[in-house]
Amino acid sequence: MITMDGRAYRLRVKLGTIRRSFRIEESERSGMVKSGEQFRDIIGTYYDYSMDVEPDPAAPEDYDIFFEAISAPVEAHTVTLPYGQGTITYQAMVSTGEDKQRDRVAGVNRWNALTVHFTAKKPQRRPT
Repeated sequence: MITMDGRAYRLRVKLGTIRRSFRIEESERSGMVKSGEQFRDIIGTYYDYSMDVEPDPAAPEDYDIFFEAISAPVEAHTVTLPYGQGTITYQAMVSTGEDKQRDRVAGVNRWNALTVHFTAKKPQRRPT
């Protein structure tokens, strides 16, 4: 199950496809100072995710609804994703996604392997 923008979608996340990464972003003030030492003006740490999702056979319509929602031209989505031994909820931007048609049976298109990339809109952690 995936929760996005307050709605739970009955989808299956393919095993072994959740990828989590982090970025430590710096301001334009970062760089080398006169002493030759590197100076980092750290903005914060951003957590980004990607995963492959597919329809739950018990609720194939949720996949179509999720595809429309995730591909909407909006600034960001509120997502809840696995983090450590719990979850993290934050604002994530979505710029791309891709799936493939598996087949067509009895007039029904069957899709799978929707790869989704979530990019953090703001840092989840800031320097102390």
